[in-house]
Amino acid sequence: MKRKAFSMIEVLISLVIVAVAVLPIYNLFMFGSQGTANNIHEVTASNYAADLINFVRDIKSHQIAAVAGSSNKITLSSDEQIATFFSRIGLTAPPPVNLPFSRRLELEKFNGRDVTGPAGILGWLSDLINKRRSVPNYLICVRVEFPRMNTSERDSVTLLSMAMD
Repeated sequence: MKRKAFSMIEVLISLVIVAVAVLPIYNLFMFGSQGTANNIHEVTASNYAADLINFVRDIKSHQIAAVAGSSNKITLSSDEQIATFFSRIGLTAPPPVNLPFSRRLELEKFNGRDVTGPAGILGWLSDLINKRRSVPNYLICVRVEFPRMNTSERDSVTLLSMAMD
């Protein structure tokens, strides 16, 4: 009696076909898990940035000017510098971010004048006619950086706000 069976060649060919079919599915799962991890990092970075923006909203323009002195721009590139800044103006600093995140706070003086026309003359004239005056304020930029999964690249989330008196 003769038995019917698969030859070794047929088995190997079927394994190659199965491997070729399964490989794209495996890559899809790997890509999906990396995307999920990147999304989690992005949401966490957004929360850290929003947290600092909420703390900064309590600051008035004159408080920043007192710390800044004659400088028009303050750049705080670590949570320690941010905590020192908040203590100098008498406010409680937000909690620090966890690794692998890093946070940066930039405060830049913004005069808010109309500078249209040659040498800003038309803007100055428009402000004079309409009785507009410049209000001292600061543009606040919060940037939180985080690593992308499985790469050496870093990404960031940036939020902006204003501080006025």
